[in-house]
Amino acid sequence: MLKTMSASKEGPGSAGRWAVVLAGGSGMRLQSLTRKFFGENRPKQFCALFGGNTLVEHTRARISPLVSAQRTAYVVVEAHARYYQQQLSNVAPERILVQPCDRGTTAAIAFSLARIAAIDPDAIVGFFPADHYFADEPAFTRHMNWAYAIAALCRTALLVGVRPEHPEVEYGWIEPGACIARGVYESAFRVRRFWEKPALGVARKLIGRGCLWNTFIMVGRVGIMRSMLEDAAPEAFRAFERFRDGSADDAAALNHAYQNIQAGDFSKQVLSALPERLAVLRLDTAGWSDLGTPERLAATCARFGMQPLTAA
Repeated sequence: MLKTMSASKEGPGSAGRWAVVLAGGSGMRLQSLTRKFFGENRPKQFCALFGGNTLVEHTRARISPLVSAQRTAYVVVEAHARYYQQQLSNVAPERILVQPCDRGTTAAIAFSLARIAAIDPDAIVGFFPADHYFADEPAFTRHMNWAYAIAALCRTALLVGVRPEHPEVEYGWIEPGACIARGVYESAFRVRRFWEKPALGVARKLIGRGCLWNTFIMVGRVGIMRSMLEDAAPEAFRAFERFRDGSADDAAALNHAYQNIQAGDFSKQVLSALPERLAVLRLDTAGWSDLGTPERLAATCARFGMQPLTAA
């Protein structure tokens, strides 16, 4: 049986804040490294690549000042049970959302939104990929507190975009529009459009136009994000609607949903389709990196003086 989620008012942060850690990917691009050091294709989020902790553990610690543990959920896949059962052993079972298989970020987000909406229809939900690094975590905390505050006030979902340091061709990019809010350190803008993994020449032009790297961190009211999902990816929305109204809460129903849904990328399916319903918070500091490849991991460790995993 699926574990029934329940709300809690304990812990830090404003009432109604939730966090979802996206930890269901297979980490294919980093498997050459994880296979070398662990002797198996262990997903990168469950690997201690630097600092003694796994990427999931780093993510968990990073968001703990923002949202209470009681309101933090983890989306995983059943095939990774031996990893998450160990590393999330002190997480309440109802906060571990186990997918029967990986159907991409659209399914993971649709599933978690439905489960949270069932118990807290006014929730403000933040989504955090489990494979990120931030050199300046206090700056990350400050920016994300502001992001939650803005998301609580506006009728849009808020993305986090990083000011680029070079013309990266492996990231998605966000082109900002008019400024809608300014803080002491932060600014938020409307989203004009998305650029998915542009060619090098295009990436150079995007830097000149003030475009931002898309971190895929996003915050928004659960109702707003579900509305976007319903309009842009109705199949995924309908597949998990039964888990919101309580008409289905068992493993068989969840298996059926995943067997009958197409794999999808939330950024391409939903975000790129509805830029007018989004805003982006520009993050100028914090030293962000997506640890997606061995080369990027090595570069991040070298830049910030971390000791990476080394051969015995």
